[in-house]
This record gives sequence, C-alpha cells and structure tokens, in this order.
Amino acid sequence: MAGQSALIRLQQAGRSYRSGEAEVRALDGVDLAVAAGSSWAILGASGSGKSTLLNVLGCLDRLSSGHYHLGGEDVSSLDDDQLSDVRLKSFGFVFQSFHLIPQLNVLENIELPLYYCGISAEAARERAEQLAAMMGLDDRWLHRPSQLSGGQQQRVAIARALANDPPILLADEPTGNLDTTTGAQIIKVLQQLSAQGKTLIMVTHDQQIAAQMERRLFMRDGRVLRIEEGC
Repeated sequence: MAGQSALIRLQQAGRSYRSGEAEVRALDGVDLAVAAGSSWAILGASGSGKSTLLNVLGCLDRLSSGHYHLGGEDVSSLDDDQLSDVRLKSFGFVFQSFHLIPQLNVLENIELPLYYCGISAEAARERAEQLAAMMGLDDRWLHRPSQLSGGQQQRVAIARALANDPPILLADEPTGNLDTTTGAQIIKVLQQLSAQGKTLIMVTHDQQIAAQMERRLFMRDGRVLRIEEGC
C-alpha cells in the first residue's frame, strides 16, 4: 500500500511511560498504513501494546516520538483542543464496558456526541431515532442501560459511535462482556458497517473474530510482529 493513499499512517511511532525508575516503551518504532474502508484486528498478549496503539490512533494518547498522519494531516503536534476536534469528527469509539450514561435513556445516550457538535435538539433526536432503529432498538428508545441486555447496551454504544457519521470506528474488545452468540451478532453489525465504507480497527483476543477482518496485526513488546491477510 502506498503511504500517500493511506487514511492512517504511522512512521516510527513510539510511546514511552515512566514506571518508577524504569522507562516502559509501550510502542517502539511502529510503522503502519491503513487504507480507508479496510478492517483490521489487532492481536497480542497483555502488555504487547495493542491498547496503546488503539489509543494513539484515536488521538486519546500522544506519541513520544515519530509521526501520525490522519487523512494527510500530521496530528502529532496538535494541541488538546485540536485533538478533541479530530476525535469528534473522525472517530467512533466502541468499548468492552459500553460506557453508557446510566441516567440517560437509549436515545439520550446516542444523542450525546451531537450535543457537543452543536446540533439542534430536533435534528439530534431524529438522528438518534434513525440509528436506534438501524440497531434494532425501536422498542427500547426510552429504556435506560440497566433495563437492557448486554447485547442491547453494546448496540446503543455502536449507535452512539455512529452519531457523527465518523469515517473510522475503533473497537476495544467489543465482545469481551458478551456471550458467544451475542458477540457474534455484534461482530456482524460491525462487519456490515465496514462493508458500507467505515474503516474498522478492533483490538481482540479472539482468533475467530480476527479471522473475519481483512488484516490481522500481531504485536509483541510494543512492536509490530507481523501483518497477515484475513478474510
């Protein structure tokens, strides 16, 4: 893949942390190019750097060294406000633990990103209803998270991630708290979104899930061990 055609491009990306007197290199010279519309699984043992890589890609964490180009722009040197704007416009985040607001109902949870964009209440509600329906939650609009199953909560989280129609979806163990059948349903939803043109990057421990992605990136000790073709 030519670097110029990549939606996401890392060059010698490094991320270091201090742990007492020691320096821990969570990312160590990572080079990566991700094409728009592709699907990726990131795999590796605990401490291999996969979550750090996902956080860097989502502009939730900063590089200590190297460069990160997103859509041709070097975001490595952006300030906090600029990074917040990039996150809001470019990424939808799906986490293992859902991170829904317990006091809000389904529609209100989905509307949250639109509130930060200054979208009118009427337009936000219409968008939330559309996404809830797309996720099969038509009869759950006014339910709060505690009234939903785990699979339903993850569908709300995916709908919320799609609220601003971001080009990139980042998922961190999105089936980790779900049973096998429900997890398979969530992966099917994410695959459908990828087929519609979203770029999907997912951290997972599940080899069967990883095999359904177009690329599998294996990490060890903060480095890219290898990249394999998937489905």
